[in-house]
Formats: sequence, C-alpha cells, structure tokens
Amino acid sequence: MSYFFKSSARPRPPAIPRPKVRPARTRSELLRRYRKPLALAFTLLAVAGLLNVFSSGQLTQREVVVVASDIPAGSEISANQLSLQTVRLDPGDDEVFDSPEQLVGQRIAIGLDAGTVIRKYALVGEQLLAGAVDGTVAVPLRLSDPATVTLLHPGQLVDIVLTTGDGFDREIASSTIAKSVPVLWVPQSASDSEFGMLKGAAPSGEGIIVVAAASSLSDDLSGAVSRGKVSAVLVN
Repeated sequence: MSYFFKSSARPRPPAIPRPKVRPARTRSELLRRYRKPLALAFTLLAVAGLLNVFSSGQLTQREVVVVASDIPAGSEISANQLSLQTVRLDPGDDEVFDSPEQLVGQRIAIGLDAGTVIRKYALVGEQLLAGAVDGTVAVPLRLSDPATVTLLHPGQLVDIVLTTGDGFDREIASSTIAKSVPVLWVPQSASDSEFGMLKGAAPSGEGIIVVAAASSLSDDLSGAVSRGKVSAVLVN
C-alpha cells in the first residue's frame, strides 16, 4: 500500500485583483465616464415626451388666420394685416378663425405680433366678458379728458364720476355713477409703463374705453357724456 499519491484536484488559478476605479475629480471626467448611460437616459426621456404629446391629443394641420403685420391694440383690423397659414392645432380648438373676412373691421383688444394666430379673446367683444358674472355687459365709455386713458390699463378698477353744471347757470355737482368697474379695453398704448405687454394704437384723442358693468348701469354709463363731464378715478 502506497503512502504517497497524487491529488486529482487541479490547482486553483491565482486570483487577479480588480483594478481600483479612481473617483472622478472633474465634471468633464465624470461626463466622459458615464456618457453612454447618460445618452441612453436622455434618449428614453425624449421618447417618453413624444409619446406623452401624442397620447394627450392628436394635433392636426389647419389653415387659420394669422397676423401678417403687427396690429396695435385698439386699432381696427384691415385685410392687409391678415393672412392664412397652415399650423398644427388641436382639432377641437374653436377659438381661431378660418377666414379673414370674419375679422376685417373688428377692433383688436391687445397688441399682436406678426405670425400670431388670432383668437377670439383678442377682440373687443363678448370674449372680453369671459368669466364675468351673469348680467355683466361691456360698455363703451367716452371720457371727457382723453389724456386720462394713458393712465388706464385692462384690469384696472375705476370709479366713473359724472360732473354736471357750469358754475354759472347751474351749480357744479359730481356723483359716482359706477363704482369699482374693471377696465376691459383701452385704445392707448401702455408700452411706457409696467404694462408694456400691450402694443397700443396711435392716440385717437377720443378717450373711449370699455368697462364691465351691470346691465342696469349700461344706459346711464353710455349716455353720461351727453349730460356732463365723465371722469375715471383709479381705485385699488
């Protein structure tokens, strides 16, 4: 019997130590090291964004009216300021126009730049009363001092004051015929003030503004200028 024998087990190969990864010291080194995972992540995000857009609603090509040249706030729209252009819109969007004839002669409420799709809320009309309580009407009002218009802007609350009498035959008297009514539209630019988002028309000197008021006050307000001097007093 032999006391010596060969082991049948193969010798274990020597362990090769893994190289230690040196931590990135700069941002550029970090970007180089992880550029492939980052590129894959950004690609997946872009694909997810596109899927979200298409799943939220299909946009369609529609031919609608756009502004051909800048239209100042308060001016009447003419045919040469409009053009038809095909744009991608929600098929359910009913705030746009598909014919320039629908807009010619109407008055613009806010300044619009060339290339802008014209929507109903940009016009002086019923859309100015969006969100107003029932029974509210838009009343055009002529101020006796046209320069006062330069102090107003859409959204400003004003008291409308009527002053009657001439100090000779009739005693001068003032009364407030409407309190805290919001201004819906002004013809004068506010571009020199903090409300420069409105592109104004050239001063007309007429002093006409549009305010929102209860329908019960509409007759009194619209005919006020024939009874005396009409002024707008700014309120908080």
